[in-house]
Amino acid sequence: MPSAPAPADGEPTSFREKAKSWAEKHETTVRVVKAVGATVGAAVAIMVVKQVMTRNVTEYAEDDQATEYAEDDQATEDDQATEDDRDAKDKRRPPVRHSVTEHTRTLADGRVIPIPPYERGGSSEDEGEDPGEVAA
Repeated sequence: MPSAPAPADGEPTSFREKAKSWAEKHETTVRVVKAVGATVGAAVAIMVVKQVMTRNVTEYAEDDQATEYAEDDQATEDDQATEDDRDAKDKRRPPVRHSVTEHTRTLADGRVIPIPPYERGGSSEDEGEDPGEVAA
């Protein structure tokens, strides 16, 4: 392979200049190599994703089967638990009902508006009841 010609001052050309010159001469080859590399990279990525997905599905099926056996063993224990205990676990605690004092709010357009006091929190089941009834 012949080397690139030396510049007029006699200094050898840099590697970067040689590579740029070679790439300009072999533009079609560079494009083909890029296309082949991208295709091979995409194929490898697809294979890896497919293998990971297959492994996850297999592990999920094994875990699901193990869970079925464990649930069968726990069925007798669950029969002993009352329905009230299960309902208590499923319910969230409602937010605490509290009063918000009067204040002002500045809107995005610069206006300042007054906000009257209001009640906040509690559950929708609490509406229409005063705080004394809720605590009882």
